[in-house]
Order: sequence, then C-alpha cells, then structure tokens
Amino acid sequence: MTEAGLWTGTELRLWDLNHPKAAPQTVSLPDGFSEETSPNLIAGTHAAPRPLPCTALPETLASGTIPPLMQANPLTVTRGEEVAMAGFIALNPKFDGILCLPGAQSTLWAHVSAEEIVSMRRFLTGAMVSGALGEGPTLTDEDAFKDTLSDTMSRPENAALRLASAQAEMSQNGMSKAEAASRASAALIGAELAATRVYWLGQSVAIIGAPLPSAPYLLALESQFVPVVLTDETEMYRAGFQLARDRISG
Repeated sequence: MTEAGLWTGTELRLWDLNHPKAAPQTVSLPDGFSEETSPNLIAGTHAAPRPLPCTALPETLASGTIPPLMQANPLTVTRGEEVAMAGFIALNPKFDGILCLPGAQSTLWAHVSAEEIVSMRRFLTGAMVSGALGEGPTLTDEDAFKDTLSDTMSRPENAALRLASAQAEMSQNGMSKAEAASRASAALIGAELAATRVYWLGQSVAIIGAPLPSAPYLLALESQFVPVVLTDETEMYRAGFQLARDRISG
C-alpha cells in the first residue's frame, strides 16, 4: 500500500507513504473522486463516524476508509483531522492538552487525554473571513492584530462589527485585502478564544495546520501566555496515515 489521501470536498491531497520525504500532491476534483482516483487509504469521507470519547483511529480497520469522529453535543464531526491527531498522538504519546487545527474554512479544537480525543469544538472562522473579504485568515501587522484580538476577547459581541469595519476599511479607505483579513482574523479569533477559554486556559496547546492559517492562532495564543507549539502538518498526517495502514486487518 503506497498512497493515502485526504478528501476536502473539492480536492484530494495525496501522500506517497513509501517515500517519506515526498511532499503531498493536491489534485482538484470538482465532481468528486472515483475508484480510479481513490487512494488505498482515504480520510474525509462520509463514512459512519465513531463517537467520542475514543482514540483518533480504531484499533483495526476493515478497509482503507478511515472513519471520522463525532461528538453529539454540540454536534461536531471531523473531516480528516482524525488522521493528523492520530499522527500527533503517536509521536507525542504523553501529551495531555489541546490540539488546535486551523484550516482555510474552519478550525477544530480537540481535548486529548490518555491518548484519546475527549471532546471537540469547530468554528467557521476561515469561512467567515474569506466570505466577507475574499481572503482567508492571515497575519500582517502584529500590534494591530493583538489590539483587535484583545478588544474582541473582552467584548466578543463586537466580532461581527469588527468584521464589517474591516470590510469598510478595504472598500472606502484603500486598506489592503491582506491587512483587512488580518484585522478580521484577529476579531473572529478573539471571539473564538473567548468561547474556548475552558479549553486552552491552563493547558498546553499544539497547533496542527498549514503556515498561513496557523500564524494568527500562534500569535493569539502566545499573547495569552499559553504554552503552545507549532507542528508540521504534513508530518502529522503522514504519521497518522502510516499508523492507519498498519491497522488494516487482513
């Protein structure tokens, strides 16, 4: 078995597990994937989910389809992140704390204890920023970011107001799209941190994500004096897929 894939809904990210130094490849599949394009191992599908609390991966897999994880209240389902979380836990078996997985559309927070995923929360922060401004979460001016973050953490009800203000600054005052997205990211991440305070307060946090969406979360958490580490997303997914490959029965 050589190929593993993460289905995002429009794209398929592919890892060659026999070549650990090879970078993952992305294939655009707007009409979905077929048997011809489906890899040996795949995550991010609508397979029957496993309820929390549980390990990120089952002890055995009957096929190459990796089941997502599900929390009943608030209803939260992973979209392939279970693979990255399994890889992180395999590489850091003594970790007890919070995983933060920022993406282009949403951010997943997961509580890890005794090598199990205990609970989860998902926030559509990326989708809101990109929907309003045409650009995903990013970080430009660190001082302006921290000011907006602090204000919104204190008054999270102002998050939507801040988002509208960033949109107006871009259209009326010539603010760059990147700067407006940074201000909007700060506001929405501030509201997100206020909502997840019981998760990260007094906990160690590991961020698993691509550099661009991870940067504002790293600065936001560091500004709150949270012990936080930034991991290599590709390495976490590769480790998780390798673990899943070893668990296929038969």
